[in-house]
Amino acid sequence: MNIVISRLGEFMFKRNSIFMKFFIVVLAATLIISVLLTIAASQISERILLGQTTQHAKVGLQQVQGELLKYNEQIVNTMVQINVSDAFKQYLTKPADSTLEQLNIVINLGRYIETYKDFLSPDNTHFIVAGVGQNKSRNYSSNALKWDQVPPNIIEDFMIEDGLVAQKVKYHGSQYLFNATVPYDHYIFATKPLMDRRSMYGYAIVIMDEATIYDRYSSYLTPGTNISFLSSDGYILSSSQRELISTSSDELLQHASIADNEQYYGLSSKAGYTYLSLYIPEFDAYLLQVIDQNVAFAALNNIGLRIAVFVAVLSVAIMIAVYMITRRITKPLYELVDTMQSAKVDALKPHPLQEKTSYEIKAVTKTYNHLVKEIDNYTNQIIYEQNERRKADLSALQMQINPHFLYNTLTSIKYLAKMNRIDDVDRTITSLSAMLQNTIGTTEDMITVQHEIENLKHYVYINQIRYGDQIQVHFDVQPNCAKLYIPKLIIQPFVENAFFHAFPGVTKGNIYVFVRQQEHNLLIEVLDDGVGAEEAARTAKKRPVSGIGIENVHHRIVLLYGPKYGVTISSSSGYGTAVNISLPIMKNPKT
Repeated sequence: MNIVISRLGEFMFKRNSIFMKFFIVVLAATLIISVLLTIAASQISERILLGQTTQHAKVGLQQVQGELLKYNEQIVNTMVQINVSDAFKQYLTKPADSTLEQLNIVINLGRYIETYKDFLSPDNTHFIVAGVGQNKSRNYSSNALKWDQVPPNIIEDFMIEDGLVAQKVKYHGSQYLFNATVPYDHYIFATKPLMDRRSMYGYAIVIMDEATIYDRYSSYLTPGTNISFLSSDGYILSSSQRELISTSSDELLQHASIADNEQYYGLSSKAGYTYLSLYIPEFDAYLLQVIDQNVAFAALNNIGLRIAVFVAVLSVAIMIAVYMITRRITKPLYELVDTMQSAKVDALKPHPLQEKTSYEIKAVTKTYNHLVKEIDNYTNQIIYEQNERRKADLSALQMQINPHFLYNTLTSIKYLAKMNRIDDVDRTITSLSAMLQNTIGTTEDMITVQHEIENLKHYVYINQIRYGDQIQVHFDVQPNCAKLYIPKLIIQPFVENAFFHAFPGVTKGNIYVFVRQQEHNLLIEVLDDGVGAEEAARTAKKRPVSGIGIENVHHRIVLLYGPKYGVTISSSSGYGTAVNISLPIMKNPKT
């Protein structure tokens, strides 16, 4: 073990070894790692800056919350002032039997409004007071430009909570209720029922200019940040992105709703954005601040860009140095690789050994040259064996006709001659000659379907001369299959098997041969209406099939074309046997 370690040490620390030369390259890589650490430090700085920005945003949202609560206090005071006013109650509920009484009610209301106008006029607002029930036609608007029309079903749509009228101030956003009368580009409105000790006699609506809400948080906006004020159902009451006002956003609501009370700041991040939210229960709404880190940290990105440029220049210099060094080191190796890639299987050539190269290159070159020599010897051996095997296969192919079959056929010819059936003798000899010519007269492995079927017909005729025509063979070959090529003698074994084993003790029978194209395959089927596989197997023990074995046909096809092709046999006792031969479509035997 110590000897092995010692030799490895000698190899590694030789002056010309690849290890020593690439050790210098590793030193250069250390510089690159230093640059990567610098980039990592830049990213850490970004995280620290994000934390500081988030902390400032929290403080800003808290201050905006205070401003909004002050504004809410003004709105609530207005609602309370209207609710405790006898002038408004009389205006909405007191019967007026004469014009004079109506005038007195209106004058009394006007005096009250004039007296308490400071309590009834929050910044950039106007209010509507309306009756309910039989007094629903009575209403008042403080809009100096145009009298507001009281929307129908406003109680059902905006003031019901859990099936009851909510006795509190509720804020809403809807751009279709008062868009014909309000003097604001965007607005928010608050509702509150007017109650006495017994029942609800009316309701008050305060309509606010959205710009007043915007002014509360606009001073806290910084580059790369946006603030939105959205209700608990996702309706955007106000936003620094003005195009979002009066729309709904499930995505913003998803980020905002992680803040569930006024003491909790929700914080989440997604794809370069940081979301900070604060719930304000008085409005039943969320303040959501979105920080676009790409914009907010643009200054840091500029610094990072300068670092990146410096690192890029340094990396280019290092890469040039590494390239020059490694090129000199690996040039002999590339020459060896070039020799190996340019070599052909039938013309492998050794690589010249260079004494001035490194120890490792010398070792690899020697090993490669040795392998080339071994491969040449092995290739020559394989070629010799394949040639011998092909000769043996051709010899076996030429011996397909069983001597017993020849003997019986010649006996049949002799019998026919004695019976003076000269025409049958002539046709039988012609069929036998054709079969012998097909098997031992040619050395081609592939023949056309048409040629194979003709040879099969000769075989059938000879058997019918010997055993009679009780067994009929029917051929059905699609015209487009006649010129296709198949391996020689792959159908005859199955027809022969059907002849001698499918019809034991049966006076008549039929064998069908179908040849057709199915998608990209050539399908050959041999069907019989004989006794089936079990009975045929018992008969086969008494009289084996001559010629090529059925199993050998399958192995031959698999060997030629792969496992997706071959022979499948299905049989049912008393119903016959079906043989399916699957082959690729071949129009040229050389492909």
